[in-house]
Amino acid sequence: MRRLLIALVAGLAWMAGAHAQGPRVEPPPSGLPGPPPSVPAGSATPDLVVDLSRARVSITSAFQGESILMFGMFDPPGEVVVVVVGPEARETVLRKERFLGLWLNTGRQSFDDVPAYYAIAASQPLQRLLARGAGGEILSLEDRMSTVKPVGSRVAAEMAKFRAGLVEVKRREGLYPAAIGQVTVQAGRLFRVDLPFPSRLPEGIYEVKAYLLRDGKIVAAVSRPLPVGKVGFSAQLAGWASHDGALYGLGAVIMALFAGWLGGAIMRRL
Repeated sequence: MRRLLIALVAGLAWMAGAHAQGPRVEPPPSGLPGPPPSVPAGSATPDLVVDLSRARVSITSAFQGESILMFGMFDPPGEVVVVVVGPEARETVLRKERFLGLWLNTGRQSFDDVPAYYAIAASQPLQRLLARGAGGEILSLEDRMSTVKPVGSRVAAEMAKFRAGLVEVKRREGLYPAAIGQVTVQAGRLFRVDLPFPSRLPEGIYEVKAYLLRDGKIVAAVSRPLPVGKVGFSAQLAGWASHDGALYGLGAVIMALFAGWLGGAIMRRL
């Protein structure tokens, strides 16, 4: 009887311990994988990825302009707009009028924050994109020039004429292209555009910015700096003229005299 009571107490104690520990989990059969671990969702990829075919524009003594390819990929749907802006500086516009057979400067107007270069390319007509409300950061040339700061005050009509004259001068130099460039989209997500740069390109750090638009709104923007500067002998000559102006002027006079003497000597022999 005593042994029966001891066995009964031991059985009750074992059952209480098993209930406290919870149900037993059997390992999976050999060769079968267990429950898969928690896998995080795939990392979000950028909406817009761009690159340039060249990292800089090098101006040499034989520089006649250059074209740089910008290419990239975006997550469709969307439209791509590319804006190239040169370094900002102060520009002065002179007004000339003819008086007694002579052209005289009859007025001048300076503007601050004038971009040295401004060009736009788009995969769709720009006015159509701007009409959808995609303005703001993307500006047409007319809108961008309306933001330059005039030095001094004038009548609004006179100021508008000087602004128009500034744009005309820049366009003659090829720095403000009148035509909108074409961004070519391939396979619905790849794009490319040729960015032309004229021969009279000022030095500085340019900004090449690409925008991705969806439903008339900017959803992504990527910017790339583009250094523009002289290299080789032209860079050395420009540095000499900037830092040692007197020696540069003296050297130019000596070279001109030597060239004149050499040309005269050749002509006398002929």
